[in-house]
Amino acid sequence: MVTGAISSEQYLVEEEYGDGTELSTTGFFIFGILTFWIYTVLKFHGLLTAHIKSRLKALCQSLDVPNLSPTEQKTLEFIVRHGFDPKSRVRNICVILYGLCVLSMILELIGQVLVEQQYLKTQAFDAFTMITVTLMALMFCLSSVLFISWVCKTVKKHEYHELLLVKWIMDPTRFRAGNPSNTFIQRWNRNQNRVGFFLVLTVPMTVSPAIAIYHIYGVIAEGGDFVFMIQVWSAVIFALAAVFHLWGTQLLIDMYNGHLRIEAVNQQHLRGGNPWLTQGSRSVLGDYHEKEEREKPGDLVPLRTLAAIMITDIVGFSRDMEKDETRTYAKLMSHNKTVRSVISGHRGDEIKTMGDAFLVRFKSAVDAVKAGVAIQTEFREYNAERPEEDRILVRIGIHIGDILIMDRDVLGNGVNIAARIEPLAEPGGICISADVYNVVKKVIALNVVNIGRKELKNIADAPEIFRVLIDEEA
Repeated sequence: MVTGAISSEQYLVEEEYGDGTELSTTGFFIFGILTFWIYTVLKFHGLLTAHIKSRLKALCQSLDVPNLSPTEQKTLEFIVRHGFDPKSRVRNICVILYGLCVLSMILELIGQVLVEQQYLKTQAFDAFTMITVTLMALMFCLSSVLFISWVCKTVKKHEYHELLLVKWIMDPTRFRAGNPSNTFIQRWNRNQNRVGFFLVLTVPMTVSPAIAIYHIYGVIAEGGDFVFMIQVWSAVIFALAAVFHLWGTQLLIDMYNGHLRIEAVNQQHLRGGNPWLTQGSRSVLGDYHEKEEREKPGDLVPLRTLAAIMITDIVGFSRDMEKDETRTYAKLMSHNKTVRSVISGHRGDEIKTMGDAFLVRFKSAVDAVKAGVAIQTEFREYNAERPEEDRILVRIGIHIGDILIMDRDVLGNGVNIAARIEPLAEPGGICISADVYNVVKKVIALNVVNIGRKELKNIADAPEIFRVLIDEEA
């Protein structure tokens, strides 16, 4: 039997899951074109295979495999067979075809020598050249499309079945194979469309060498300036080959790195602990409410960026809701109107709300702090005219850091820290991290109190925290 439903910390460590090294294009660009893509296919297939095998090992290391029930064993074998077993057949076919391209080029050079030595007739060599160049272009283009299509299919299946395996390991008794989400389908449809456009490029890439040779031979037969035509066609073919090589290589790199970013999002969710994090597997699995499934996807591949994150929360909202729902709801509506008005005026981007709380992204830490002060100032004026039971007290936490933007949501350590800082603020107050303070202290005249480093849940290297004193507190 499986050792029971287990938490992510029991088997997910950063270097094993969600922390793969993204590929750079430099080596593939240089060595790929020098080796007729033989290097690209062998290297990329090796990296992808090693990545998939390491994921399987990391995810299954906590399983008691010999004691699996027949049903559990069957489920595991199905998931592994469909998502963690990359084949070598396509790689071998592509390497053979690329090898034949190299062989064709060698034979072409040998034929040229034989013509010069008068061991081979010029007409026979011309016919041989037409055939070999056409076949070489055809083999190269088709093998490249075959390999890229295989990578697209393999990474797609691995990404989906990886999340299925995670779900099964964490709760095997309630496991069910969810359908792919709309976001997952949209993202991979986009990748497949890119492969399709790449396929269109193979047409001119395939036929241009044969047309060039036919045209050049025609110019020679007519006694024209064949040297100029050779230069023109060489430039055309080189340009097509360069676009073909760069585009194909970038397709491979983007699919691999995009998958690693999805893994990073899911790894962050599996570590858990932040109520602001959406379920990471939403990017892959579709076992959610129908309304959520109908939502139009936003960014389909996570975008990493630096941003200031603000989180606000009404003090005592749940308690007040229990006492008087109608009065508390009216307060919430006033609160939401005020907060939205302020963040809009300070170039903030409302990401989402959770009941009485706001998650807001700013491009500037200065804008975030100014918005926070403005919110608290607005509520102080609002509260001054009302009895205590109608007053709105808000805590605000602000941090600036690296985040991931995906599907209209934000994730990352920057969001986690902001979520941990907010409860440290006094009712009606603001807490900011040292990172924010160091950015804004020379721009905004702030009165602050350094409350030191606090232990923040699931934050290994917590920053110093500063409480911002609003004018009346100074």
